[in-house]
Amino acid sequence: MGATVSTLNKLEERLVKALNLSPKKYQVAPSGQPLAEPLLDGPGAGAVGTPMSGGIFVLANTILGAGMLGLPFAFAACGFLVGPIMLLAFALCSATALVMLSEAADMAGRPANFRSVSEMAVPGAGLYIDIAVAIKCFGVATSYLIVIGDSVPKAIVAFGASGILLDRRLWTLAALCIAGPLAYMKQITALRHVSKVALTCVMGITVMIVCFALGSAGVLPSDDFDACAEAAEGECSGDIVLVTSPMQILRALPLFVFSYTCHQNIFSITNELAAPTRSRNASVAAIAVGVALCVYILLGSSGYYTFGSKVAKDILVSYPKANSIVATARLAISLVVTCCYPLQAHPSRASFTSIARKFCGDVNEDVLHYTITTLFLLCTGGIAMVVSDLGLVLSVVGATGSTIVSYILPGASYFLLFPERPSRWVGFLILCLGLIIMPLSLFLIFYK
Repeated sequence: MGATVSTLNKLEERLVKALNLSPKKYQVAPSGQPLAEPLLDGPGAGAVGTPMSGGIFVLANTILGAGMLGLPFAFAACGFLVGPIMLLAFALCSATALVMLSEAADMAGRPANFRSVSEMAVPGAGLYIDIAVAIKCFGVATSYLIVIGDSVPKAIVAFGASGILLDRRLWTLAALCIAGPLAYMKQITALRHVSKVALTCVMGITVMIVCFALGSAGVLPSDDFDACAEAAEGECSGDIVLVTSPMQILRALPLFVFSYTCHQNIFSITNELAAPTRSRNASVAAIAVGVALCVYILLGSSGYYTFGSKVAKDILVSYPKANSIVATARLAISLVVTCCYPLQAHPSRASFTSIARKFCGDVNEDVLHYTITTLFLLCTGGIAMVVSDLGLVLSVVGATGSTIVSYILPGASYFLLFPERPSRWVGFLILCLGLIIMPLSLFLIFYK
């Protein structure tokens, strides 16, 4: 085992050098003790680490995944006016929660993690938070592999592919071969270059959806952007309304609430950030969420304008299947999801490591790192190879785990750790919102 770990370490060092990645640097609390006060702006915060742009790329990539393709359907459920309002409201909630987690991490001491923050806020809660994060990210990573296995065959049919090339398991395995080595990286910000590729694909998909909307409006007359090329007259697009019924809006709520979920990575990103002052940490959160908001509004409104009430749950399904531009977009979203996989592996591994240390005591860090990562790859890949739809299980895991990470923990930790701040009541509101969202989401899952 020792020889294997040594070999893997050498391979990682070579990969770090090849990608021109910065070495791992943390802002550690004095004498290993929790900080008495959050980090303040100034030279004392540390100057070596990942540039702020790297943190923004990784956080934005964590937000922008395959889920964005469901936003036009969410717009159809709530209306052209309510959709952007919902996106803006939950963007503000998400950015606020990210800042709260970052400041709670400063208080707990760097390098921070879910256990250190939750234990400081609510002693004894660390294990349960780690379990929630580990299972939630494991489920999301598995769903990413399933999405890739479903999307690539549909895309390459348009290019004349047939036979074994249409086997979903082949592409699930291919994605795992690409994303797997990236999942072994110890620094999450080492994935910033990969995130740039993913975000470029996201922008390309958004531009395509906007172009189809312009084609529907007659602004961009082209057969390549005829969204109804394969549909019978009157069956392609439906009605467009400003506001729908309260029950329809309520059913669309989870699509907006969880569209900004990225909080599982905020500790690692700010741990590795150069000069992680309060203002820089807040800027990373605000810019990443702001980029996602702009993409979401453009994509959601354009997709809804193109198809109206008849838009599919996955916007790409609504477009002509034989269109090569749409097929390219399918391949692009598969690449995006492949790049997102290691961003779920990292927090899941960190939480599984924390759990292992609690029950197994002092275990060699490298042994834990490579063992847990390997098991993560084997288990997520194995499930994705034999299961084509996680359905209800993933919905329940998302409704509980995502709510805990994105609303309940940020609100509770900020409210409890900063009793002297008037802004702690904002944390209390975020906490209350999470306590409402979780049972409401579960109710909507089971009541249809």
